[in-house]
Amino acid sequence: MAVTERSRSRSPSGAEGNRNNAGDGIVFSSLQSLLNLQGQVRTLHLAKKHIRARHAGLHRSAHKGRGMDFAESRPYQPGDDIRTIDWRVTARSGRVHTKVFEEEREKPVLLWLDLRPPMFFATRGRFKSVVVAEIAALLLWKTLKEGDRIGGILQNGGHTELKPSRSRSAALHFLRQLSDMTRRSTNESKGGDLQASWTRLRRVAQPGSQVFVLSDFRQSTPAAMRQLAMISRHSQLTLISIHDPFEDQLPGQGNLRLTDGKRKLWVNLGLSLWRKRYADKAAQALKTLQEFSRSYHIPLVQVSTADSSNERLLKLSRGIR
Repeated sequence: MAVTERSRSRSPSGAEGNRNNAGDGIVFSSLQSLLNLQGQVRTLHLAKKHIRARHAGLHRSAHKGRGMDFAESRPYQPGDDIRTIDWRVTARSGRVHTKVFEEEREKPVLLWLDLRPPMFFATRGRFKSVVVAEIAALLLWKTLKEGDRIGGILQNGGHTELKPSRSRSAALHFLRQLSDMTRRSTNESKGGDLQASWTRLRRVAQPGSQVFVLSDFRQSTPAAMRQLAMISRHSQLTLISIHDPFEDQLPGQGNLRLTDGKRKLWVNLGLSLWRKRYADKAAQALKTLQEFSRSYHIPLVQVSTADSSNERLLKLSRGIR
């Protein structure tokens, strides 16, 4: 069941900048607010993951290595990989030739964005769905600035897939779709199957691509997490976990109304045993996610709905490599 309200109404607060009364940047993200995030890109410093060559050298490369685009054939030289011998040219010329490939400098970026019903929630700062949208916009503008292609999968119970592109028109279409989804009522969306969606993500992620998964990772089963583990084998995967402080530990007093969209239940927060069980379950879920990250050497960035824009930028800069 998802928390929807307390007996004492408490609206998300603490949003920064000039926000209008309609809730832009708090309960939804307008297209204009996502466009405005271009100005923060210059302060977002993402470390590049260097790839070490198979043969010793003086330098490290930030590129993924030899690409698949054939450039030319040239006479074989000592030290060339025998697997690249061009047998047709060799037979025709009578001299051993090897194929030369263009270096692959482009690194496609894929965003998987969680916009399921539990993401439309916050008790402070901004909705988790808004945090997802704003981080996604930052990564999009950063990627385009570096000349790479970016696309993504929007999961809101349905499945919206946008192919990687470096064009500004494609970026605007991506952000428009994202903005529209942050405005939708949670009652219009059914909970998505994470295992099925991450299986699809695994199939569309090209080897060597950079993949960001933005979610609260609630309802992520071991079978679903195995899909992420398989993605990390051939792609540079980063997990960005968004949570609200209220989800970690409940207040010690008041009444809480819970709902799954169909059933409703009132809970007395004065029951210490119930609060302890809830806190223990939340702590165990976080521990499981952290252990998964360490086991597969997958970077994990933890962002709170209560974080300021500067705190969020700092966490992203430190955690994404």
